[in-house]
Amino acid sequence: VLGLCQEMLLSIPDGITQALIARALERVVLGQFEGREDFYGGVLMFLIGTCLTAKTTGTDVSRLYRVRHLFAELDWDHESIESMKMQIMRCVASPNFVRSNHGPELMALFYTVHPGFTAEVHGTVKNQVMYCRPTAVKGYAVALYKAWKVSEAGTRIQLEECIQDWVVLAIRTVRKSADRARQMLEEVHRYHHEDQLSDLLCKLYGPVLWRSLKVANWQVRENAARLLQYIFPLIPSEFGVAEKEQELARQLRILRETLEDPAESVRRVGVSAVCVILKNYWDMMPPSETAELLTSLYTRCARDRRAPMVRAAVCEGFGWILQNALSHPTMAAVLPNLGELLNDRSPLVRAAFVNLLDAVSQCRGVSVSNVVKTDDLFLRLSCEHTEGQAERLQRGLQNSKKPATVATAAGPEAKATPDLVAKRLAKLMAPSLFNTDIVQQVSRCLYFMKSNPLALLAMLTHTQDVIPAADRVKLAAALFRYGLREASGHVSGTAPGPQQRPKMVATMLRIVGVLLEGAASEAPKKRKKGAAPVGHFPKELETFVYEHIKEEDFLHLLKASHEDSGMAARLREDLLFALSSLDPERLPRTAELVQHELTMACRSNDTAYTLVQLSALMRTAVRWNLLGASMEAAWERLQAAAARLGRRQAAPEDVQGALMVAEAAFRDPDVRVTMLKTEAGIVKETIEALTKAFGAALKKGLVELQAPPKSGGAPALLGPGAEAWPRILGFVVRAALHLEHRMAPPTAPSGAAPIRDAEEGEEGTKKKGAGAAQASQSVFAGLAEATLESLAEALTGGSVAEALEALEAMAESMGSLGKGLAKKKAKAGIAAPADLEVVLRAHERLLEALSGASHLAVLRLAPAKGGEGEQEGGAAVAAVEGASRGFASRLKALEASYWRWTALADAVQPEAGPRLPKAWAFSGRIVHQMSNSDIMTPDVIAALKLLLARTNDNLPAQEDLKKVLQQLFARLEYEPQLVDLVASVVGRGEDGAEGSLPDPATYDFDVASLNERVKLVMEELVLTFRNLRNKLRPQVPEPALEAAGPRDLRRVLASPTPQQKMAGGRSSRAPRAEDLEDIDGESVAESEGHRSYSVRSRSPPPRSDSLFETCFQQRGSSVAGSVPGSVTGSVAGSIGGRSQDLD
Repeated sequence: VLGLCQEMLLSIPDGITQALIARALERVVLGQFEGREDFYGGVLMFLIGTCLTAKTTGTDVSRLYRVRHLFAELDWDHESIESMKMQIMRCVASPNFVRSNHGPELMALFYTVHPGFTAEVHGTVKNQVMYCRPTAVKGYAVALYKAWKVSEAGTRIQLEECIQDWVVLAIRTVRKSADRARQMLEEVHRYHHEDQLSDLLCKLYGPVLWRSLKVANWQVRENAARLLQYIFPLIPSEFGVAEKEQELARQLRILRETLEDPAESVRRVGVSAVCVILKNYWDMMPPSETAELLTSLYTRCARDRRAPMVRAAVCEGFGWILQNALSHPTMAAVLPNLGELLNDRSPLVRAAFVNLLDAVSQCRGVSVSNVVKTDDLFLRLSCEHTEGQAERLQRGLQNSKKPATVATAAGPEAKATPDLVAKRLAKLMAPSLFNTDIVQQVSRCLYFMKSNPLALLAMLTHTQDVIPAADRVKLAAALFRYGLREASGHVSGTAPGPQQRPKMVATMLRIVGVLLEGAASEAPKKRKKGAAPVGHFPKELETFVYEHIKEEDFLHLLKASHEDSGMAARLREDLLFALSSLDPERLPRTAELVQHELTMACRSNDTAYTLVQLSALMRTAVRWNLLGASMEAAWERLQAAAARLGRRQAAPEDVQGALMVAEAAFRDPDVRVTMLKTEAGIVKETIEALTKAFGAALKKGLVELQAPPKSGGAPALLGPGAEAWPRILGFVVRAALHLEHRMAPPTAPSGAAPIRDAEEGEEGTKKKGAGAAQASQSVFAGLAEATLESLAEALTGGSVAEALEALEAMAESMGSLGKGLAKKKAKAGIAAPADLEVVLRAHERLLEALSGASHLAVLRLAPAKGGEGEQEGGAAVAAVEGASRGFASRLKALEASYWRWTALADAVQPEAGPRLPKAWAFSGRIVHQMSNSDIMTPDVIAALKLLLARTNDNLPAQEDLKKVLQQLFARLEYEPQLVDLVASVVGRGEDGAEGSLPDPATYDFDVASLNERVKLVMEELVLTFRNLRNKLRPQVPEPALEAAGPRDLRRVLASPTPQQKMAGGRSSRAPRAEDLEDIDGESVAESEGHRSYSVRSRSPPPRSDSLFETCFQQRGSSVAGSVPGSVTGSVAGSIGGRSQDLD
């Protein structure tokens, strides 16, 4: 019966019946029944099959594990075993089987059940390792080690061959495959100190490892160097004491050689291997060898100017070494040598160094103040906060929604940014402030408000993830009450000191706003998407906040600021910033006052409100959702002013107030975002109305020039309201650029022509759908280009050109304009306009706007997707070139018109002083901006040629001429067009020749008519720029550092730590000649985008010394906990001696 059941077991369709039969057979094979060996195969096949189902569980694998001894009873040489082998290999390839509790033990059994089956299991594992998850690889590694541990005779030989195979793969394959092979050897490496396993590794690694560290392929050297930290020391047990010491010295020498490898990745891995080995074997290493390794790390690797990742690896590795408490006395002498890395140019290195300082703060025997000065930490925090704000502003301009990421060898990691470094610095320093009572916290804040307010503000800005919200709110409430008391004293005149804006009170209120904003943003609440967090604190803090911040304490300051323009008026914006994070429902009178003043500002007829005050009011109104329809009054007044100005009537009295409100709305990012979401349509109508009014007023003014007023007064080209136009034009182009680049979706170009309104709308609609929201956004596409085109056409059109020619002829006939400059004869009846200054300022506003638009044009192109990348990428480049040439042509026409109007103004109105030198300097700034935008280099060179052609003995000032040329040389030094232009002026010097001028016919530039001043300045600047000097004056030697020009000094200062002197003057070493050879070797792409992991020490708890305590000592006193004069231990002595030799 049992034999019949076994035959039917695998073919029974009913699962319940099949399970019952399997249970019966399982009891038979586990019991003491005669003939039970006949049923081993059936039970094992069934249990293996249950482990292969999609819903297999750990229980199924455990059932198979209980009968594991049956595998040894089978005949593995018989041909009938092949089906079971196939099923076993399917189990080996199953991730669920491998990750189960008994999966690795069963796999170890499969490895060792028969010598002939070991290779087949190994082959199956090799096929799976590259594609399975790390947890499965961990199971395979455990199985491999356990199999070798229990193997004997033939199976051990086979398993050693398997391990040898993984060793070769870990060394001679690409990085990803080598990483997986190294994970497979992880358990073997973990127990490599066992005698048998150590001898095995010596036998397996000996023939390949040391040789691989010398091969030409850097990837093989990197893989071999990475293995050193896991298998060191690799010394056979049969060696004597002398032989072991000799072998250890040889391996340490090879380890030091990895720190000087030509490949950056090998040096980085070598640094990690050295630091891990020092951490694990600190007490066993010879002191001289330890000193040699540490000296190499901080003298060579920490100053590897070409490899920021190597410098970061040193910081990360020293953090690992600090995990060994025995290393602290020696590391206390070594770590001060790394202080300059705090100001490294790469955010990656700075972040790693701050992590190292965090590890130091956890050590009892090492003090942070001994490694780097506290003042330097605060200075660095201020710089990181400033750079982080600049990066966030740039990301906002580019509509970036997600932070950039970068993929490294360790996988995708967050990009190392100044903001990240600032957060880590705040994490390091903030506990020292908040681990005291509230009185001490306030006193320390007051101290830093006087000495280093920006650093304190930066630290408290980044404490959201470090300090609990309750502690931050308590500090905010205490500072708020203290600040109100000080502010009230200054307003009332009872406070001692001069009656001027108290900077400390302003900083205090800013800090209160930062602390309250961070605490309010952590409260869980429901709000509309995109709305700012307003006034909702955690429940446990809600009552505390509004018990200590009451309206009756500060409302009189807000009211006084409205009634008086004294101290209270200048403190209002800071007080509003502090209150903007609170709930307006809990402050009803304050909310009513803010809304009332904002409405009055929009409807007022004067300019009583400053731009700063308006920005503070609007920012608070946005956060409290009070902006509403208050802005509509400003837009209505601007449209009414456009109608009056277009009819050449006097500007309304309230136009300046309305302009100030509109400018304040576009100035603040939060206000601008909210306003554009709700009022973009009326803003667009206002822009179009003002643009049309300018053209109409100018057209009527041209008619008036031909027929001057009978009253005898000078005609006005732009009418009675001419003085308002320059400011209006500046606002119009700024608002148009904001609407186009923030409201209209970017579109992929379809050709080389500039993108137009209809084309952008169609492309965006096709790609993102024809929804109503997308259609409304496409209305703003091309708005800035159309506005600039209309305004430029109005100033340079045919009617204006004819009038300008007639005015030039009139001025020439009067003898006030140079002969030959006028293109026509004087026309009777025409008169010079009285508002020439306004016309010049209008030209300047449009020239600046065109330059800015050329900078932003590239942002209008959508990135290519999918397989269309190459075609659309080429089209995008063509579109950028077309757009840049369009902007360049408009700039050229408008600049020519500006120059002619300036010459005319100097001729007919000389009493206002010479305007041409200022115009030349302004045109030079425009050319410099063109060189920094995406305008093509030939267009920039053409503009420069035109500018140089206008140079004479008196125009421009010598400093302006040199400044413009120096800026352009610095930007375009390696452009062949600039090299050719300079060569046409100063000539190309051959071997030993001073410089030979080429045939003028070979250049499209009239060199003969060029002023001598230009040639002299170019000749002087050529020697200070490396590329120009090498190409045009190759016979001139490299200038000495003392006599180097501005360009060479900039290159000399481009060391890995350019701010080290400013940050504390730790290093005063003069640059050596060998330092100058590799200054330009570091790539910006390699310097950014990576980070190091933080480390924690296993040493005893840190001392209670605070980072802040050193700041309260008297000037000139010694820092508490400074490095002792002598360092105990032979290792420290060796390091100290080497440091003196290096100095």
